[in-house]
Amino acid sequence: MYSNFEKLADDKKKRILTICIEEFADTGYEKTSTDTITARAGISKGILYHYFKNKKNLFIYVVDYCRKLIGDNIMAELQHVESEDFFNRVKEVVLIKKRVQFHYLKETELVTQTLLNPPQGMEEEIRSMLQKNIDVYSDQYLEKLIDRSLLKENATPDKVINLTMTILDQIAQKNLKAYQEKAMSFSEILEKIEPELDEYIDIIKYGALKRV
Repeated sequence: MYSNFEKLADDKKKRILTICIEEFADTGYEKTSTDTITARAGISKGILYHYFKNKKNLFIYVVDYCRKLIGDNIMAELQHVESEDFFNRVKEVVLIKKRVQFHYLKETELVTQTLLNPPQGMEEEIRSMLQKNIDVYSDQYLEKLIDRSLLKENATPDKVINLTMTILDQIAQKNLKAYQEKAMSFSEILEKIEPELDEYIDIIKYGALKRV
């Protein structure tokens, strides 16, 4: 569907994508002007539509590009995680996600905005697309590490994963906002976030596991 765009030289593709990411992240889907995008990219509107047919396709492509870029970098770093303990591993997942998201701030901003406020008529398509990354983390790195015999009767692996990731992601997101607002440096955030993650992990862990 996007073969004409895929055939472009890498530097030209990257320039167009960077501009699109900035425009969509800064002004949102509805207010983003394809005239602005084409003017900044130095291409005609006809050429842009030759690549993507319409604005919706362009937006979907750009968001999916960001999803894969962030996801691929997270997955590459996860290959180096050695801990077999679920809670240590989930902490590493959160820290790795934040490191990657700090590096790709605009891409993260666009994906987050799109997930929270998808354009009208694209809700299901966006949800399904962004769910792909979540499924990969759960299947490959989290669920298999939970010893079901240690869980209370009402604490299923899915519930433990969802609860843990939701809480730890919220902590990390709070610190990401501080970084974006330049209230804290990256090193300061990492120094602050690790003990905070440990505190919440202890709360979740001893509420979910049987007393031995």
